[in-house]
Amino acid sequence: MDKMSSGAEPANRGIVLLCEDEPIVALDMKLIIEDAGYGVAGPFSRVSAALEQVGTPLVAAILDVRLRDGEVFPVAEELARRGVPLIFHSAHIIEDDIASRYPGSRYCPKPIDDKMIGAALRECALPNA
Repeated sequence: MDKMSSGAEPANRGIVLLCEDEPIVALDMKLIIEDAGYGVAGPFSRVSAALEQVGTPLVAAILDVRLRDGEVFPVAEELARRGVPLIFHSAHIIEDDIASRYPGSRYCPKPIDDKMIGAALRECALPNA
């Protein structure tokens, strides 16, 4: 699961980094992102694998908090430092905590709401596209 996606057609809106350790959720999220016109880096189920991709030009990142080898915050810190908009998609966070730690980030609670994810992508990724 930890790989760069190579879809049949290039994304015209840019690449979104996806960190998710649940395979079914990861597949659903990947399809939602691609249907919105973005390419996908991932899905990554491990912090260590995602950290290897933070240098990729990204328009946004969708991050589950708990991954197989720890919490996603080292990835979020590096992406935030690089100015990549963050969307947290998790059942394991408190929205106010994320908002204070990562100003401007979005929070989309689980279970998946494709309209909410799509809206968050449009809000944070399009200014960079």
